[in-house]
Order: sequence, then structure tokens, then C-alpha cells
Amino acid sequence: MSPRTTLGAAAAALIGFTLLPAGAASAHQGGDVPTNTRGVEVAAEGEGKAMKHIANLQYNKTGEAQNGSDIEFMRLGKRKFALAGTLREGLQIINITDPRNPRRVAVYDCQITQGDIQVWRNAGRILASYTADGTVGDQGAASRCGKDLDLEATDSGTVIVDLTNPREPATVSFLPVKEGSHNMTIHPSGKYLYNSNSDLLTGGPDPNIAIFDISDPRKPELVQNYPLPFTPTSLGSESHDVTFSKNGERAYSAALSQTLVLDTSNPRKPRRVANIVDPAINVVHQADPVTLTKPNGRTRQVLVITDERAGAVGSAECPGGGLHIYDITGKKEQDPEKMGTWYIPATTVQEGTTCTSHVLRIYPRQQMMTIAWYAQGVRVLDISGLATFKGSPEEMAFGEGVGMKEIGNYVMPDADTWSFKTNKIKRNGSFFGYGNDLVRGFDVYRFNGKTIGDVPPLKPRDLARGAVSADRDIAWEGSAAVIVPTLLVAAALRRRASSVRSEVQESPAG
Repeated sequence: MSPRTTLGAAAAALIGFTLLPAGAASAHQGGDVPTNTRGVEVAAEGEGKAMKHIANLQYNKTGEAQNGSDIEFMRLGKRKFALAGTLREGLQIINITDPRNPRRVAVYDCQITQGDIQVWRNAGRILASYTADGTVGDQGAASRCGKDLDLEATDSGTVIVDLTNPREPATVSFLPVKEGSHNMTIHPSGKYLYNSNSDLLTGGPDPNIAIFDISDPRKPELVQNYPLPFTPTSLGSESHDVTFSKNGERAYSAALSQTLVLDTSNPRKPRRVANIVDPAINVVHQADPVTLTKPNGRTRQVLVITDERAGAVGSAECPGGGLHIYDITGKKEQDPEKMGTWYIPATTVQEGTTCTSHVLRIYPRQQMMTIAWYAQGVRVLDISGLATFKGSPEEMAFGEGVGMKEIGNYVMPDADTWSFKTNKIKRNGSFFGYGNDLVRGFDVYRFNGKTIGDVPPLKPRDLARGAVSADRDIAWEGSAAVIVPTLLVAAALRRRASSVRSEVQESPAG
């Protein structure tokens, strides 16, 4: 049996966590409704640190929520494109060659929901996968992809589309998955696809990752349904998301109640290396590795696990679920060692909008991370300190600590941001970042890079050419017991109130 890391309830108590009931979740499958609201137009100004808002692009002219989800990138010669997924609005293909003036060049009419995206090359073609979480539905069956593939409303799975000519996307094939495709991940070889259905406990006692051979993308073949351990300590045991290491020899499955480390040296036959069960994480949403170099030249491999607390229900407080950091260097890979937990520095009361960590992307060469935090907008982190930080499961930080530091953010009053990534970082650490938002649609931000500090200058590099990592969304219905850092939030709010009272008392009379 694979080694297993389990943190006891005592550790959670030491961190100051308590249990609260959750209300009905925001169901990110068919008929999804954002938790934030918008006016007649989306907000044009917000508040930020070392960042500013550049542009917004709407997917439709309804004046209502735009239902943006995942985002990825591709490059054709000197032209650069963002691929923005949506819930029932199709795959938006946006020219970002001039990031200050994003232009939509086409929409792949595939009105399915979730819209998770992966991009890869095959025989000189540029392909993308696009997911249907649950069933395709009447809209999906009636849209172009449904007609091309002769899909029924009850079908579910992943569509493969050819984007070699971005103005004329072409349907390639469909991978049927009975449980649906919440997320899917392409192996770095480009020959295999791992499907994560992210079903709840009601999905049954046999959780699995469906593995497909896509070496011929026109004729995908199911290799196996790789079984996962049944560990229902949270909302389920199914894989929500998979991230591969750059060399493809490891996969990290964020599986709701657990995080699995898999040996994928043979991607057709994964082998379990470790299973992390951490009661301080309510919903394991994403698990991404990063290798950092210490001053002595030795490397440290770290696994960043995100907690999408309660599956993104409307929150009673911020910061919601945070980032849980594990050391998986060398032999620790079989028995991961927790280094601490990090939260955004926003300890506030919420009024029903979602506040919790969501889609992140790590940039190892720049020692940086970008992440979307729903109603708390978009964030940029310096993670260079993870190389040398000596922590413990009890270590907790807000904004700075446990080897990480928030160096930029931007929050719009109507934000409900699902994903935030960049395709290129300059030598000084500055970049244009792209947010895909349930309420606002497509946003462009500029991070000035001046507060990065010790991050060494690097030659500019187009990040869209690298291996595609996985980062997605989660969706739930019903209610659950939710672990939240309530005591810490309350303490922070008391400190803030005390500070405000002190400032008022010391101010001269007007």
C-alpha cells in the first residue's frame, strides 16, 4: 500500500480552525450563477497594489454575467492568443498580440459548461480540449460542436478542436466520459489525456481517473479507468484536477478529500507514490509542484495545494481557503512534509460573494505565482522564499510568510474571477496578466514588477510554448461542514476595528 500522510485533528485545532455549516453551494455545472453582481456595465476601476487594470472584453451584449471560466494561451508566429473558456458561451479566441487592445477573432460554438482548456501540438496542428462537466445539455447538442459530433443532450465528456487557423476553429473528435469532464490534462508527450470528473460522494464508491490515448486525436481510445482510493473525508474522492511534472514522470491529482502523487513514467499505467489527507483542507482543488534552488545550489521540490473551501459557496468571510505547502524533496515524496499555510491579506466579512483560492499558475524560472481569488480579484506572489523556509503544519501567514509574499493584487468591486495567468514575463518581472471572470468576462491587468526584490533578471520567454499545466474550477450542490480559519479572521477584524478607533481618537477635530 502506498505511503500516506495524515494530519491529525489536533493539528487543525492548533491552527485555530473551527467548523461552520455551509449554505447551498454555487453549482459550477449547467445553469451556473456567479455570486457577485454587476451594474449596467462592469466596473471600470478597482483597488490594487503594484497593478492596474488595462482592458475588459465582453463575450456577449446582454449586459449580464459573462460566465468566464478557464484560460490558456497559444502563439502562431508573432501573433499571440488567449483561449477563454465559458459556461455555455463557447470557446472565445482572443488576439492579445497587443495586450492593451484585446480583440476577439472567433468563437468556437460549443455551448457546453465548465469550459476547461488544454492546448498542445500534434503533427503540425494546434489542438485544444474543451470540457463538458455533467451532460452536454440541449444547448450543447444544438451548437456547432454538438452537430459536428452528433451529440445528444445526455452525452458528457471532452471535445477536441483544431485551432491551427484561429479564425476558423474545426471540430476534431469527442471523448465520451459517463461521469463528465470537469477538468482534463494532457500528458507532456501529447499522447495521453487524464480526465477528472470531480463527482461528489453520490458518484459512487469507485473513484477513478479515465486515461485516454490521443496519439491520433481523431480516434481517441480509452486506455483504462485508473482507480483512486475511496477517502470521503470531505465532499468526495474523485479527481478534480491533475497536473503533470514538466518531464511527465509525475502526476499530482487534487482529489477533493485527498492529494495523490502518481508515478507516470508509463502514462498508460500510473503507480501511486503517496496520498496526502489533510483535514485542514476542506476541498482539494489543485496541486502543482515547483522546484526551487537554495543558495547552496541544492534544490527543493514543493507541492502547492489549493483549498477551494466549500466548493466556492457564497462566503461569510475572507480569506476563505488558502494555499497549503508541502515539501516533497527526495524521500519526502513518499511521506510529504507540511511546511505551512498561506492566505491573502484580506480578513474581511463577506456578504454572500465567493472568497476562496482558485486557479493558480506557477512560473518556476521567475519564482512567481499568479492566482484568482473570486471576489477578491487577482493576485501575484513571490515564492522564492519557499526554497529555504523551515516550517511546520502549524505555520500560517497572511500576505507574507511561510516562504511566500504577495507582491501585487487588483480587486474590482464586481470581481468573481475564476482564473488569472500570464503568457510572458519580462526581465524586470513585469507582465500583462489575463483574468477570466464569471461576472466581468475577459480582463487585462498590468503588473509593474518593481516590488519583486531578489528575483534575478531573466531573458524574456514566451510561457505559452511550455508544457501545459492543469488548473481549473470546482462545483458543488448541497451543503457540507466547512473548515475555515474563523478565529484568525475574527482576531484580524478586531485588530482592524481597534486600529480604526485609535486613528479616530487621535485625529484633530474638524
